[in-house]
Amino acid sequence: MSAESSGPEPGPLCPEHGQALSWFCCSERRPVCAACTGLGGRCRGHRVRRAEERAEELRNKIVDQCERLQFQSASITKYVAEVLPGKNQGAVSTASAARELVIQRLGLVRSLCESEEQRLLERVHGEEERAHQSILTQRVHWTEALQKLDTIRTSLVDMLTHLDDLQLIQKEQEIFERTEEAEGILDPQDSDKLNFNEKCIRSSLLTQLWVTAVLGSFSGTEDVRIDERTVSPFLQLSDDRRTLTFNAKKSKAYADGPERFDHWPNALAATSFQAGLHTWMVNVQNSCAYKALCVKVAGASSQQKILE
Repeated sequence: MSAESSGPEPGPLCPEHGQALSWFCCSERRPVCAACTGLGGRCRGHRVRRAEERAEELRNKIVDQCERLQFQSASITKYVAEVLPGKNQGAVSTASAARELVIQRLGLVRSLCESEEQRLLERVHGEEERAHQSILTQRVHWTEALQKLDTIRTSLVDMLTHLDDLQLIQKEQEIFERTEEAEGILDPQDSDKLNFNEKCIRSSLLTQLWVTAVLGSFSGTEDVRIDERTVSPFLQLSDDRRTLTFNAKKSKAYADGPERFDHWPNALAATSFQAGLHTWMVNVQNSCAYKALCVKVAGASSQQKILE
């Protein structure tokens, strides 16, 4: 009984020629047999290489790719192990410094606010005392004036009732002096010195903080559109009807109409507000030729100045 020796299993064969796929066609990028590359073969004239050369090239590419992947893995490992902890520590340190800065600034603002509060309250108290003293002084002055007028009137009445004609004539100079003295007491007139001056609480710091607090408390914005029928010829309306730009020269592009402002650079919104606090953003750039902006609430008789 003889033992049969078994060799390596044959590889895939060319389906067209039945030969081993020992070549690689670079043009079609597939393995081919020798007959495919020969005369009459489908790959004649193509760029072909030995299959083992192509395989060796691929092995080298895989090795290179594995090395790159190894380097990339090492870089990521180093990043995770060294860079990210440093970033995390930096974030913690920066956040701590930011907290200290916030506390420091708020402490300064709080100190300034307390100082400003004390200063303004002292001014209010001082102004109240001044007005009170002025009123007291006026009260004393006019009380004395009343007493003097009463004394003069009593004296004149006494002369009128008790003196005869000769005696009255002899008292003419005294009557003249008493009359002149009475005429010197003028009628009382209202004076600003008697009023509490509300300007005593003016504070740029307080105003800026108040405006910042009010604007910062807004929860949203209204989608306000401008009624183009009311736009003054001195204003240019944007395409979205939300922005107005002042023009020094009067434009002739707008048709005349009863709703249009033709003298002042004004415009009306398409919708009105019945209540609430509303603001407009005004960009005056480097110009100082602008006036106070007033918003008139529909249905109200007063105007509220919100920007000066």
